[in-house]
Amino acid sequence: MDGDAQAGHEFVDHMSELALRLRAPAFDALLAEAVRAVGGLLVAEAGAEGPGATRTIEVVAADREALLVDLLNELVFVAETERWAPQGIAAIEATGTRARLRLSGVRLAGTPSRIKGATFHGLTVQASGGQVEAEVILDV
Repeated sequence: MDGDAQAGHEFVDHMSELALRLRAPAFDALLAEAVRAVGGLLVAEAGAEGPGATRTIEVVAADREALLVDLLNELVFVAETERWAPQGIAAIEATGTRARLRLSGVRLAGTPSRIKGATFHGLTVQASGGQVEAEVILDV
């Protein structure tokens, strides 16, 4: 990841897990980048059959760290149970404890199995240099 003010993400192998590093100019943009990253990974693994329904996902948590983990876990759950993954973000409202996202998506060709869930292990969310950065470990 470079140091500019643009949002971005990268996946880094982390022992038997996968670390997702995120950066964005604000917390709501960080959540949007997390959705793009995990949605892309789910589609790359399971394949897409075509456009899926647009859906609203709401998450409430104790703090922004838990909000990030809970949002990612909700995306994994929906992918596994409904074969749907996010592809675009139509709207996002977020505070440090609540997020409401309107997401366009795709129907998955199969059920993804690589990501088991996001964990609190090693989780960080912090402001740095005018940006918000986070690292979350995905159990794979």
